Amino acid sequence: MNKRCGFSMVELLVVLAIISIMLGMLLPAVQTLRERARETVCKNNLYQLDIAIAHFAEVHKRLPERALPGKVSGWTIEVLPFIEQRNLKYAFPSGLPIANVSEKFFRPPAMFRCPRRTALDGDSEDNLWPGHYVFIPRAGRKAFSLSDSPVDFIVPWVNGPEMSDAALGQSQGPHSGGFHTTHGFQQGVGFMPGGQ
Repeated sequence: MNKRCGFSMVELLVVLAIISIMLGMLLPAVQTLRERARETVCKNNLYQLDIAIAHFAEVHKRLPERALPGKVSGWTIEVLPFIEQRNLKYAFPSGLPIANVSEKFFRPPAMFRCPRRTALDGDSEDNLWPGHYVFIPRAGRKAFSLSDSPVDFIVPWVNGPEMSDAALGQSQGPHSGGFHTTHGFQQGVGFMPGGQ
């Protein structure tokens, strides 16, 4: 009698079915973890930018100036030295028209990029990236907040995106329709549902 070692076709199909079911259960968990990691990076960036603006205000005794229309200016440019990007700040001539920005500056420094927003917008190398965070001046520019940029708000990162609380409250954010926010000179990052 000749005994053969190996698997029958049925046994092989059962093993493959079990592996497929396990992968089917595992992949959504991996996607959820990936999304949470993106959100954590976005919150950390907001927190670090909040600290940078507070440090800027301490040094200069004022908050960053409003951006000039169509020019490289605003809070994103003014805080570059406070996020270890001093060389980048001085690479932009003062008041350079946005249309003349070199391709090497199309992508903002990593701290200005929210991975969640990048996943929504796509990763373009061909044009100037929009700002992923907005500056919200308060009390005559004596206080501020920072927030994720609404998904339909497209202002180049080199033009210091700003908006009011009212406009932000009527917009949809990139995180389940809401926004991560900081309140300048205070610790922590909060969540604000969109349209609230």
